[in-house]
Parts: sequence; structure tokens; C-alpha cells
Amino acid sequence: MEIIVQGEGTGYFTPNEVILNIHFTIKGYTYEEVLREGTKNVEVFVEELLLKNNFKKEDMKTRNFVIREDTKYNKITGQYDHDGYSFNQMASLKFDYDKELMANIMVSISKLDNAPMCQIQFGIKEEDACRRSILAKAYKAAEMQAEAIAEAAGKTLKSCQKVDFQPFTTDYVSRARIDSDVMYAEKAYHGIAQTIVNTFTPEDIEVSETLYCLWICE
Repeated sequence: MEIIVQGEGTGYFTPNEVILNIHFTIKGYTYEEVLREGTKNVEVFVEELLLKNNFKKEDMKTRNFVIREDTKYNKITGQYDHDGYSFNQMASLKFDYDKELMANIMVSISKLDNAPMCQIQFGIKEEDACRRSILAKAYKAAEMQAEAIAEAAGKTLKSCQKVDFQPFTTDYVSRARIDSDVMYAEKAYHGIAQTIVNTFTPEDIEVSETLYCLWICE
């Protein structure tokens, strides 16, 4: 006799990593202009934020970089006209969860001219260990269901012959966010970064995985 069951495992994990997502963007009339100004913005960010907060330049990882020609629709001609160029570079910076360091970074960002758009997220460094524990829970839940069905049918559960699942689709990131508008408010209210340090605690990260198991019973 074959039994197919679905097992679900859920866990809650306290964030221990800060993820700073950074988006540098510059618009200008020529390719050379946006390349020059965009590169300058990145260099200033490295000098004023990374190095002054004891990071290395290599700690910031670039995810995407593009300079593209922009266009705008001309209602009179019915065509798209040239509208300059835009520089876009997206990067991320990860570091151990540290409220004081996070506050220093927020203050540093607020003081930058032409500051990039930024968002702070909270994650887990030990993703693989978390996944293993959640999958173990899901497998155990599936086994318990199979045992119950086998017992109800007067059978003895023997072994699991097949496991199917969509691996590791869950993002191990908290839903808590700090966006640029909060960071830049430091210019108007000097104490906002420290206020967040004293009051802001990211919620635990909820992670779920589902297994589909084929069991044999006799």
C-alpha cells in the first residue's frame, strides 16, 4: 500500500545580520556626464561611509550596473525623443547585527550630498542550518501523518520511498525595513537614528517548507 502525505515545517529565527541595499542613480545629458558623476557618487559613498565605519571597499557587492539612454514620448510627433542618460548601480552591504553600527551608517548616509536610495533589511547568516531544521520538521510531520493513515488502515508503515519539494524558495529576510526617507530625516531631526536604535527591534523571521512524501506500508 502506498501513502502520499504532505508535511509542513515552520520555524522562527531572530535576525542576526543587517543588509543594506544601495541604489546609486544619476541622470544627465551625455553618457560621459552620468558616468563621471555616478562614479563620483560611488567613490564618495566608499570614502565617507564604508571606510569611516571600518568597512573595506570590497565589502560592498555590486548586483547590477547599467548606463542607459532615456527617452520620453513626444505627443506632437508620436515618437520617442532622446532624454539624456541615466546611471544606475545597485549594491549591497552585509554586516553582523549591531544597533550602534547601524545608527552610525544612518547618520553617515544622511550627511551625503546626492545620497543614494537605501533600504535596510534584516536577515539570518546561518541559512543552511535553518533550512535543515525546517526540512527535518516537515519530514517528521509527514511521517506522523503517514503513520496515522497506516494505522487507520490496519497496516504497518515501512519506509519513505520518495520525497518531493521545491527547494529553498523562502527568503530568510525579516519583513522589517528602514528606508531612505527615515535615514535622511536625520538632517531635520538629529536624534532620529539614536531613537531608532533605542526602540527598533526587527521581528523574527518566519520560515516554512513543504515536503510531499511517498510511504510504503504493509
